[in-house]
Amino acid sequence: MNKYINSLKFEEILLGTILFSLPISIGVNSFVVIISAGFFLYKTITKGNFSGLFFYIVSFSFFLAQFISYLSSNNKHEAGTKLLLYASFVLFPICFSYLTTSKIKLNQNAVFKFLFYGVIIILIYGSIRFSYDILFHNVRYDYGRAVGLLVKYIPHHTYFSMFILISIFSVFSGRIENSENRKSIFILPILYLFLILLGSRMAIILGIIILPLFLFNKMKKQNNKMKALILLGLFMSIIIFIGFSNDYVRDKIIYTYYDLLNISTTEKPFFGVSFRLQIWYSILDLIYQSPLTGYGIGDITELLNIRYNKNELQGLNAHNQYLQFILHHGIIIFLFLFLFVYKLIKQCVLNKNSVLLFSWIVLLSFSFTESILNRQWGVILFAFIVNYSIYSNNLSSENNSK
Repeated sequence: MNKYINSLKFEEILLGTILFSLPISIGVNSFVVIISAGFFLYKTITKGNFSGLFFYIVSFSFFLAQFISYLSSNNKHEAGTKLLLYASFVLFPICFSYLTTSKIKLNQNAVFKFLFYGVIIILIYGSIRFSYDILFHNVRYDYGRAVGLLVKYIPHHTYFSMFILISIFSVFSGRIENSENRKSIFILPILYLFLILLGSRMAIILGIIILPLFLFNKMKKQNNKMKALILLGLFMSIIIFIGFSNDYVRDKIIYTYYDLLNISTTEKPFFGVSFRLQIWYSILDLIYQSPLTGYGIGDITELLNIRYNKNELQGLNAHNQYLQFILHHGIIIFLFLFLFVYKLIKQCVLNKNSVLLFSWIVLLSFSFTESILNRQWGVILFAFIVNYSIYSNNLSSENNSK
């Protein structure tokens, strides 16, 4: 571990620590982000070159959209809280613009490996606390309820599932590329076990289909076809074993299947897919009344509660980031920012940056079923991927022009 740390640039350690602290503690993570931005700002002022900030207009635009929405909101207190949540869209450009103007090339696999270590540490901590509850607090152990006990000590299961997915891909794709010591491949079943036990349907879909295909394709390109088949077989074995041995997971998969075959939006109570559809119908009604400008980030909670009460629903967010963003800002700003993001992703595809591309797939996929920018875990991860994509794409463009 010491040898690994000593081989890194200070900038890689600083940015890696942001990812490392993300699953561990939001408070610590906020502190690290502020310290990192302060360090890079000092370096930028010392160098006297602020031209790199121009490349990060996409990130600033997300914060600007929130600021405009803040000005138009009546509830300034709630709007101010949500505006502060987006501060990383201003702080990260300060970090990455210095790297851009200084032409510092980061080891991407090394930076993202910090997220992997953060996930492992919080899983160890959560498992110890979980075991302590069973042994000393007389908590009855139930395989199906294991996740319910564990989530008390880890981040929200949706965001933690995202961290696990990105960790698995970034670490193991790096080892495939660099032919490093592959002993950590044995950690894969453990991470997959927790991923599936967390019970996020989107995580299970991505973990079953997209992640294995990405890694399989990567190994094929490295002329490791036999190892690729073994890895794919390992994935499927883990999935089948967990799926058939855990009542909680099996019942959830079966319930989702039947829910999709017989979706109800009129009978109450609402669960699963039908539950989200009822939420989305309520939100679409609101969007229809103000499609162009939205309602602002400070006033939407009250409007949603009024709408939800009519449909016998409790106070919830949109459970869809796309609809949530349109509610806040209107469809014009949404399309404007979505175009920016599309160009970032397109460039990642052209540059064959599989880690960033997979990260984008995770973020955009979870955005269909969760409002991922409602919590700091999602905002920090999203803002980091936006700014790292800009930095990486700009670096690739400079290399191609030489």
